[in-house]
Amino acid sequence: MVILNRLINGFRRLIHKARFERDLHGELHAYLEAAIDRKVSAGMTRAEAERVARVEMGSMEAVKDGARDVGWESLVEVFWQDTRYAARLLWRNPLFALTAALSLAVGIGATTTIFTVANGLLLRAAPGVSDPSRLVDISRTERGQPISNPLIAYRTYLDLRERVSTLDALYAQQGQPEPMIMGKGGDAERIFATVVTASYFDVLGVSPAAGRLFGRDDSEERGASPIVVLSHGFWKRRFNADPSIVGQTLQLNGEPFTVVGVASEEFRGTSLVALDVWVPLGAKAFDDGFLTSRMSEWGLVGGRLKPDASIGQVAAELDAIGRALSSDYPNESRGRGFLVASASPIPPSMRLVAAGFFALLMALVSLVLIVTCANVAGILLARAAARRREIAVRIAIGAGRARVVRQLLTETLLLFLIGGGAGLLFARGMTSLLIKLLPAFEVPVALSLPLDGRVLAFALALSLTAAVLSGLAPALHVSKADVVTGLKDESQGPSDRLRVRNTFVVAQVAFGMVLVITAGVLGQAMGRVVSIDQGFDSRGVETASFDLSQAGYTDTTGLMFARELADRLRKMSGVQSVALADQVPRRGLAGGPLIAPGVPPPDAGQFFGAWNIVDTGYFETLRIPLVAGRDFNAGDRAGTQPVAIIAESGARRLWPGQNPVGKRIQRKATGPDGPGGLTTLEVIGVARDLRLVARGGGPPPIVVYLPLGQKYTPHITILARMAEGQHATPAIGAVLRSLNADFPPATARPLDDENGPVQVQLRVAASVAASVGLVALLLAAMGIYGVTAYAVTRRTREIGIRIAMGAQHSDIVRLVLGQGMALVLVGCVIGVALAAVATRLLTRLSFGAKPLDPVVFGGAVMLFGVIGLAACYMPVRRATQIDAMEALRYE
Repeated sequence: MVILNRLINGFRRLIHKARFERDLHGELHAYLEAAIDRKVSAGMTRAEAERVARVEMGSMEAVKDGARDVGWESLVEVFWQDTRYAARLLWRNPLFALTAALSLAVGIGATTTIFTVANGLLLRAAPGVSDPSRLVDISRTERGQPISNPLIAYRTYLDLRERVSTLDALYAQQGQPEPMIMGKGGDAERIFATVVTASYFDVLGVSPAAGRLFGRDDSEERGASPIVVLSHGFWKRRFNADPSIVGQTLQLNGEPFTVVGVASEEFRGTSLVALDVWVPLGAKAFDDGFLTSRMSEWGLVGGRLKPDASIGQVAAELDAIGRALSSDYPNESRGRGFLVASASPIPPSMRLVAAGFFALLMALVSLVLIVTCANVAGILLARAAARRREIAVRIAIGAGRARVVRQLLTETLLLFLIGGGAGLLFARGMTSLLIKLLPAFEVPVALSLPLDGRVLAFALALSLTAAVLSGLAPALHVSKADVVTGLKDESQGPSDRLRVRNTFVVAQVAFGMVLVITAGVLGQAMGRVVSIDQGFDSRGVETASFDLSQAGYTDTTGLMFARELADRLRKMSGVQSVALADQVPRRGLAGGPLIAPGVPPPDAGQFFGAWNIVDTGYFETLRIPLVAGRDFNAGDRAGTQPVAIIAESGARRLWPGQNPVGKRIQRKATGPDGPGGLTTLEVIGVARDLRLVARGGGPPPIVVYLPLGQKYTPHITILARMAEGQHATPAIGAVLRSLNADFPPATARPLDDENGPVQVQLRVAASVAASVGLVALLLAAMGIYGVTAYAVTRRTREIGIRIAMGAQHSDIVRLVLGQGMALVLVGCVIGVALAAVATRLLTRLSFGAKPLDPVVFGGAVMLFGVIGLAACYMPVRRATQIDAMEALRYE
């Protein structure tokens, strides 16, 4: 109650300040009159009593100040006074305020931009869901280690749904969005859908904008629920937000689907893919192998915590369930476990890599913020030197040093808040630009990067921290100045002030060196990764993918259509060669167990392989040489001996020192496929290795190629090697229109755009480092110029004396240039040492990065040397033009 009363009284005094002053004045006068009356009663005259009472009471204004300082509201008053005074000073110096604010906006804005992206991808659940803090994502582990593939088999999802008790409910959704064809003929349109379990919307707590959503009452039996839910964006774009679409029928892949509802506008799904429709599991006809196999990697799994459960409890329970499944199903689930984390667009198994990448970017932009703060601190120090007489007068009339420091910090804080506000606008623009500059993806991307409360709190905390760190040193330094010296002379400051400014400039150069060297190392690493021999030649190859089942093609008609499409493309102008494949190398290959009869298995009775289904011409188009045997031909068709081509490293592992051509391998299918689910394949050729990275840290997978004529898949990718300057999209579009007008337009893109995660991360990191490195370079140049120009001004009389005593222009140039370049040299030495440590850390995060690249380090030193010379040019020129007589009279 005492604290509450103090708060209430303080607010009253702030709101009714005039009344409080009148009451205070009245109380003090009443106290004085009472003291006078007591002394008169004791025998004093009134004049003598008044004099004694006033002496005992002291200065009435001082008593008033003491009374005002008792309440907490006095701090608010003082802060408000300091803020108004700081605002007036900034208003009187617009050039200083604008320069410092823009510098801070760049530093704070760049840091906030990276945090905004990390927040949107790692810390923020999907918008449009209820109570997102209770949602979790579940992915797989192998041998206790997270793996890059987070997909879980549908049968494993059912096991989790039956056994888990710490989650209210679970849902699953198809791991990869499925392209569908809506409509027929000229009205055909390619859209993207995902298959979800019936519990999907209930678990997430999504509300409909029209109609209803899927629920637990909808069946998951195959073909039982031919219904669909539209996304709000697709509803507006395709149907002009017409509510009557609910209940109507759409043609998807030639099959009728009834629209039952539209999702809310905020909800776009739980991943980064911009989906058009959601289809329930019961609307799709999957084979028995998919439904029953625990090895078919299918979907992403999530759930909602029970009110009394925590993520730690869920993790412990899932660990126990994983061990039980490994024991119950050793052939399919041995060594497999589960990883659980709060819901976000990035699966749990991939967040560690993403977090490390964002930590690298945050470290880079934090360096430019440090450089910015050092630059502002130097400017503040120079500005405080010009105000030395003002500060000396304030101290002389009674202001304490703490009061002066508080005033100077308030000015710095206001400046940083202005810079922070501008930085938020800069971050908003940069994130919008970042979204627009994203490369073209095979699927549409919905990346939401809002400036939410977490981002605003980060920017505010960053601004306050940077303000204190930048303003404290100048404020303390100036407040310690000698009062007498400050009152007598404001042209010549103490020498240690210049040393402080020199320290800031050295820090700017050092951290700028770290950024420039980091950018160079990352750029060279990116070049090395791109130039690494991948085992195939992607230059000039363009790809386009189709799902022939969407157009109703069967195994027989689909194969005929695909080969006819390839044959016609080969005859088009500018097309050098064409191939068909299930997957391209950079997009990943399907996995499955591989058994070589007579070869002892190294682990659990099976090898693991990576599969690709290709047609004739694949190796020629990608220029993958065959080191033994033959290529697939027209004779490798259904009904003949199943054949395969194996990569040379796999052949060496299976049959070391032997000729692999003619050997037999067995592939276990995910569904009924041959006796006992095994297909025996004869090796007819050996292909050069591709550079593939193994999952789970094991050896690279054994790559096996199967002929399209014997293992048909409706998921076809066309690979067309084009002549220089030619593009495949017009040719593919023309051939498709001539073969089937129901196919929507197709867009081909270069195979080089199928960038792996390493290339994408290196490109982004190098771009960020280069951008902030340029900013740091500019700020360092400003700092060198400022401190050199200040030194020339401070030593004007000394330079005049030197000239009067016969010093030549070359002597003055060496004097001034030596002082500026000495700072550059010291900063470069420190920067090289820091960069050596930083680049060694980078070698652990990127492929091909050299920790101590002499070209990069030497180039950075030369660059800063040139920048230092350019920054010193104007001060040197001014120094050489000083007139000796005027300099001797200079104050």
